[in-house]
Amino acid sequence: MWRIAGHDEAVTLLSRSLEKEKLSHAYLFAGPPRVGKATLAMILAQGVNCLADTGERPCGECSQCLRIAAGQHPDVQVVDLASAQSPTRREIGIDQVREVQRAAALKPFEGRRRVFIFPDAPSLSTEASNALLKLLEEPPDSVLLLLLTTQADAILPTIRSRCQLVELGRLPVEAIAEELTRSRGVAQDEAESLARLSGGSIGWAMEASARPEVLQEYTEELERVAALLGEGLEGRFAWAEETASLYARDRERALLRLRTALGWWRDLLALKEGGDALVSNTPALESMRRHAGWVASSQAVEAVGRIREAISHLEANVNPRLALEVMVLGLPRGAAQAERKAV
Repeated sequence: MWRIAGHDEAVTLLSRSLEKEKLSHAYLFAGPPRVGKATLAMILAQGVNCLADTGERPCGECSQCLRIAAGQHPDVQVVDLASAQSPTRREIGIDQVREVQRAAALKPFEGRRRVFIFPDAPSLSTEASNALLKLLEEPPDSVLLLLLTTQADAILPTIRSRCQLVELGRLPVEAIAEELTRSRGVAQDEAESLARLSGGSIGWAMEASARPEVLQEYTEELERVAALLGEGLEGRFAWAEETASLYARDRERALLRLRTALGWWRDLLALKEGGDALVSNTPALESMRRHAGWVASSQAVEAVGRIREAISHLEANVNPRLALEVMVLGLPRGAAQAERKAV
């Protein structure tokens, strides 16, 4: 059973290909953070190894399905920065891909196919990408490669062209709220609020429903975004240095900080152009109203572009501190003066 909210088109494509035994040897799942790419990859890994003889695969109940879901199957391997030997490494190295090549040459240990999942494919180093390309050009029949990325164009064209692209979009508020009430028992009002705050990322909404501190941390990050507008160069560079240091320790958390900033600026622009009803980050509504009086729409558009550029640079392994310093230098300044006038 394909237990995943939304993404009906992708599920239909993959389930039919699985049923007809016409799966590609490699897929590239592209979509925003935490919309279900990793979940879909694991479900497909279950599907190709499911023991069910009849009915829809994966069954979710056989030993193969259960062990894959628990992360205990020897033929399903996740290749990411966490699996690297060095905890400070920012790239998936060639040594990791060479290990994949060696494993791919062997028959599956107990399943039908070996599945290799790259949850952050853009972090492949140049050497690792070239090594992976050789495997993509001549893949064994018993191997399935699943590459995950937030942006398809962040992957080398030579690799991208050898994978079947499956695009996953942000989920609508209604779909996320329905899943929260159905699977987590969240009250309707709370589910709708979390769904709006999630920005279409069901993974974030699920975590926030289970851990209240996630919402608290998110609200604090929104406040920091607003405070940054009143900072001078010293304060902005300190933020950039702190975020770059966080990126070295926790890549995903640092990127989440930037995406939170991106959401704040998008909402500020929406507030200026269309009013309160268009704002998703309602906890930050009051601070946005204060800044909306002095930030021009053109400045908000430029800020959105600067943050997007910084995210792209980080995903392309550009020097984090340099990318972030360039970003903060391009954000509008003058919040402190504007607030003094308002008083």
